[in-house]
Amino acid sequence: MKKIMNNPIAKQKYLDLQQKFGVELSKLQNQQNKSAINTNSRNNIPVAVHFPNVATNSTDKSCLRQLVQNQIDILNADFNATNSDISLWTPTVSAIYPRTNIGSLNVQFILATQNHPAGTGIANGQVAVTFGTNFLSGADEDSQWRGYINIVVRVAGALGYSPLGGSPNDGSTVVINYDVFGSGTGCTGYVPQGDYNLGRTLSHELGHFFNLDHTFGTDQCLPSNTDEVIDTPQCKGSGGCPEIGSVAGCVAGEKSLTMNYMDYTDDACMYMFTAGQATRMRAYYNAISSQLFTNVLSNDSFQFKDFALFPNPNTGSFKISFKPETNEQIEIIVYDISGRNIYNKTFQNSGMFDQELFLNTISSGVYFVNIQNGESKMVKRILVE
Repeated sequence: MKKIMNNPIAKQKYLDLQQKFGVELSKLQNQQNKSAINTNSRNNIPVAVHFPNVATNSTDKSCLRQLVQNQIDILNADFNATNSDISLWTPTVSAIYPRTNIGSLNVQFILATQNHPAGTGIANGQVAVTFGTNFLSGADEDSQWRGYINIVVRVAGALGYSPLGGSPNDGSTVVINYDVFGSGTGCTGYVPQGDYNLGRTLSHELGHFFNLDHTFGTDQCLPSNTDEVIDTPQCKGSGGCPEIGSVAGCVAGEKSLTMNYMDYTDDACMYMFTAGQATRMRAYYNAISSQLFTNVLSNDSFQFKDFALFPNPNTGSFKISFKPETNEQIEIIVYDISGRNIYNKTFQNSGMFDQELFLNTISSGVYFVNIQNGESKMVKRILVE
């Protein structure tokens, strides 16, 4: 942020965006029905992930693409309050924080698969994951990748960092250290380590990208030093994994919200954004939404009548049913996460489409099912376990 504020052009862009954010925040805060803020249709956010220094080995690339999807699944759970450990917010815990409620941003982070920047070598249908490109040459933005949320995985000099209010127009990045990206066993050279092995570092840093400060500000109990979110008690920072309610806030009787993603606790001990933080992030999303490209995601907006795909997750066998829009043939194509075509079959249209697919020999992972009937097309993501 010091670097941004010391550059007159970057500073003015930042201040203009913050002013736009302020207008959006006022709109949301003035809504009489606050619950309406997060009940609108879920917004899709295009993501590109970059590994600047990685070998060209195809096995490593495949593993890293799977790790990327794992991290994005974590983000979608954390930002939409569908993470399994949100159940730790019990009535007993919430009673300690009487003015705090769970928040959901109601967005979907999705790896871009279409219309990639020229010269990147990524074909249509392949996910926006780059390897060995020395992306940005160590800089923190790249205009070639404007319009995306860019995540760079490398030696960061810290767990990670982000601008406080990122700009997709400028190709802003969130930088994550190579050993705190994703969860599980990881990949060669990219194994999540220690207390930060559940992918929550990126949840924290993306919170900054969407204009959230730390719950502890600059770690001082001064009246002017807050994160400007009304339902996060003012506090000093926490580390490790403190017992819930054991860390005093700055105001007598209040406790630090140690389980918040914008604190410094271990991954296993943070599990929520608040409703106030979600409102602030929604206001920032509204301010930057026009900067995010919409033509880089698979066309998932078209919905066939009476459409169903189940079960999902599955073991490679699943059923697709819907009422076709035209009398033309129906084509089903399944791609793996690298864009490789693993199934392609055309079916005669006989009215209601009801077909079970058997892909039992494929490996576990994420796949994309492309369903086309004439000009009507839909892409659905499935998880094979």
